[in-house]
Amino acid sequence: MKKLVNLFIENTLKKKVFTFTLVLLLCFVIAFAYTFLITSTINAEINKMFSTSIQLNELLTDMQQFEISTETYLSTKSSDSFVSYLDLKGNLQAASDVLNYGNATNSTFLQLNNIHLLLEKYLAESDQAIEFKRARNTEKYLERYSEMILYSQVIKQKVGDLETHDFKSNLERYLEMTENFKRIRINFLLIILLLTALSAVFVMSFSTSVTQPIEALGRRAEAITKGQYKIELVEGEFFKEAELLNMAFQEMAEHITEYIRELEDKVDTENKLRISETEKLRMQNLLNQAELLALQAQINPHFLFNTLNAGMQLAIIENADRTVFFLDHLSQLFRYNIQSLDNRVKLSEELKNVRNYYELMKIRFGTQLEMHLSAEPNTMTVEMPPMILQPIVENALIHGFENKLDVGRINLDVKKMVGEVFISVRDNGNGIPKEVLERLNKYDFSKEIDSRKTAGHTTGLGLENVYERLKHFYGKYDIMEIKSDGHSWAEIVLHLPDDRGDMNGENS
Repeated sequence: MKKLVNLFIENTLKKKVFTFTLVLLLCFVIAFAYTFLITSTINAEINKMFSTSIQLNELLTDMQQFEISTETYLSTKSSDSFVSYLDLKGNLQAASDVLNYGNATNSTFLQLNNIHLLLEKYLAESDQAIEFKRARNTEKYLERYSEMILYSQVIKQKVGDLETHDFKSNLERYLEMTENFKRIRINFLLIILLLTALSAVFVMSFSTSVTQPIEALGRRAEAITKGQYKIELVEGEFFKEAELLNMAFQEMAEHITEYIRELEDKVDTENKLRISETEKLRMQNLLNQAELLALQAQINPHFLFNTLNAGMQLAIIENADRTVFFLDHLSQLFRYNIQSLDNRVKLSEELKNVRNYYELMKIRFGTQLEMHLSAEPNTMTVEMPPMILQPIVENALIHGFENKLDVGRINLDVKKMVGEVFISVRDNGNGIPKEVLERLNKYDFSKEIDSRKTAGHTTGLGLENVYERLKHFYGKYDIMEIKSDGHSWAEIVLHLPDDRGDMNGENS
């Protein structure tokens, strides 16, 4: 109830729409009620005008059919015609009862009552004609049938006179209704003009109330787009919704100003953080480069002396061909080893370097060393850091076969797995103790550095160096896995991502 009272008291847009809708609805209701009343009256009068004529025409039609059925029965005594006679007689009797107006004083009703009396005699004559036909009294039923036809002619004449009288009366009423229709059209025109005027007044008032504050807010919005956030409130009498919108717009402008100020402070802070992060990344890059340089500096020249000494001894005791073979592999090995450790090489180059290393070690150890290499062709173009596989094979040769009298075997297998390239280096050496294996699989190589730093290594690059360079190259920590039973074999497995380089493959 309170909301309804406020609706009519406050100057709101809802009030304007509600008032206009209510007025229009009321006008339409009045117009509809007026139209319905007039049309109902006219429709009743039209029905009244033609109801008598319709009844009389139906009466004449039934009389014509009744006479045909009567004549047919009198001529043929057909049972079908007799049934039709009875049905039509019932219709005529019902029509006669309707036309019975008794002692009416109205001229029309008096004539209708006369037709009723004639119709009763007409039906009585037909009944007597049927009775005489059944009694086979031909003279009498013909006489009664003739009397029935005479009454029929009189009834038709009375109906014609009454229709002529009704026509004149209905014509006057028609002219009167025509005048009523003219008045209805005029009234409708006035109602339409009134509704049009009310609509125009409302539209003008409504559009002014709506567009004026919206235009003002539009100008303020345009000013905000140009960076002018300090704007005074728009003065004027608006509907309540527009005033609330105006206040909300002002608060929004103030919030935008505050937000922009906070955003500027945030951008300034982020710029400072970005500069700090860039410096941090640059320092990290320098540290990585320094670490790689330090790893590269671990190349052990001791192997060069021993190998060259073995080459000179071999040149003395053997022919020049084997010396050429030996020195060729040696030169290829050192040429590969002295390249920068932060280069990129293909897996095929790493395998070739391992073969060169094996050929040299085979000359040194003879039949005590065997190496079997198997690689799938579609892995040959995988990119990786240099000097990865040789240190692993070298580690197996030096530490796995230490104090071992049996033939040392090294199996190097390369396969392409789902999402990675699988490289396995397995030996049949002394294995790795369980506690050492656990520490190595945690990538803790600190206790292995001193004891294994240079003892017999051609490069001085141990597992820690290999792991660190793989980690930096691929950005992946779980890239190396070490396995062993502790006494008879050891295996180092590399899991290299296969999204670097082409995998079309070369033959191994």
